[in-house]
Amino acid sequence: MPPPPKPPGKPITIVIAALGGQGGGVLTDWIMHAARAEGLLAQATSTPGVSQRTGSTTYYLEMARRSEGAAPPVFGLTPIPGEVDVLVCAELLETARMLERGISSPARTTVVASTHRVYTTREKMSGGDARFDSGRIVDAVGALAGRAVLFDMDAIARRYASAISASLFGALAGSGALPIGRAACEDVMRSGGRGTGASLAAFTEAYERAQAGAPDTAAAVADAPVVAAVADAPAIVTVADAPAVIAVATHAGTPTRALPVDIARGVAALPPSVAEFAAIGALELIEYQGPRYASRYLDRVARIVIASRRLDGSPPSHEAAREGARWLALWMRYDDVIRVAREKSREEVAAILPRRLGAWLQGGGPLRRFTAAATGGASSSGKGITLQTTSIAGALALRTLAALRPVRPHSLRFAREQQAIEDWLVALELALAHDDRWEGGAAVAVARLPRLIRGYGETHANGRDNFRRILDAYRRASGTDPKRAADELRQAAEAALNDPACGTPNALAAVAAARPAAASSRA
Repeated sequence: MPPPPKPPGKPITIVIAALGGQGGGVLTDWIMHAARAEGLLAQATSTPGVSQRTGSTTYYLEMARRSEGAAPPVFGLTPIPGEVDVLVCAELLETARMLERGISSPARTTVVASTHRVYTTREKMSGGDARFDSGRIVDAVGALAGRAVLFDMDAIARRYASAISASLFGALAGSGALPIGRAACEDVMRSGGRGTGASLAAFTEAYERAQAGAPDTAAAVADAPVVAAVADAPAIVTVADAPAVIAVATHAGTPTRALPVDIARGVAALPPSVAEFAAIGALELIEYQGPRYASRYLDRVARIVIASRRLDGSPPSHEAAREGARWLALWMRYDDVIRVAREKSREEVAAILPRRLGAWLQGGGPLRRFTAAATGGASSSGKGITLQTTSIAGALALRTLAALRPVRPHSLRFAREQQAIEDWLVALELALAHDDRWEGGAAVAVARLPRLIRGYGETHANGRDNFRRILDAYRRASGTDPKRAADELRQAAEAALNDPACGTPNALAAVAAARPAAASSRA
């Protein structure tokens, strides 16, 4: 229910927390103009901040109705913890930041917040899953707010190609927390010029959802997507009756792309859960090296699927094959000088083209949404070279390097990567066989092991070294004690992934050193 009306002359206090580029200033202006159109006195201030995620600014507004015969109210410049009527947050972790500051009060504050996430640098640095539990923030809102309106407002904004400020404004207006009518809000938005139609559409959907009663429990974040690389966004795979292509479309809204018929048949032959990733991987590898390379990828994925079959004939679990398809695609599309030159030259050409054409050329493939982790190959002690890519010589150098794509399969780096991949596939097949007999649970850990090979420089060298050490240790121990080998594999992988530099050469030693202490404590 909306909060009770304020006494005449008593200000309504509002805090807006938004990241850079989310339109916090625009939202503040809309509220101010709508309030004044309704005959309210209003004042707004802003406090710029510094954040890991493109900057963060806090806006503070106060508004009050004119009181007959009374002096105008004296508005404050900054929020007082516990004395805020409405808290509006354009991202879930910003909500947590405001709660930590004591902005919200269970007896007073209505919280209107989007449940989507923009990951922090610390979350993205880890090789493992370092994402903060969004459900804990939602639970905190339930404990520290008088009322909450929580749903994914960013998804609404993206659906209508508008800024999130429009859906935030709609949710705020629909919450009934402000003495401002819907008509006044929409009139203010109509006066904004370009993009009015999209903004009003986003406003309307958010308004109606807030009016209907948005969920305010942890379930509210269950379907909230993330902004940044989306590691788990599956593809929708469809095969026509007599097709020449297979259509692939991601939930993130990327345009439909097509696979050649022979590649499409290879994807369609895979279990659906595996095909979701394999289809996207094949598309990217066609762009990277061509259809033959994509076919090689699908053959490897099929090997994992075959190895997943259980000896007793029971339905197999394809979790390891699904993870293998994901990380194998990233590994096979390793970053070498040819790919870097190709991507950089594409950026330089895109920068001088008309806006829409340049944006299309510069747009990346869907595989980038799998994960923020980069994959690579053999380490190098060199510091690289510096090219002035806007110069004729620099542009020609990039184009020359990019043109070497046909000779990549004959390169030393290519041979080393393919051999390392084959070694990993053999170990994965071994792990699947052991899981079938002893339920050791090692296959998924082996399938995810290529996550260690990421970054560049020392981080890449350490990650690749740990990958080799952990895989070799598993192969040595799995013949005599598969269960112990699986446990050690998982522990060593986690130790390496959770290191800020994606592991150190002594990750296995650290795990081994910890084991006797754990054993003695149990004794």
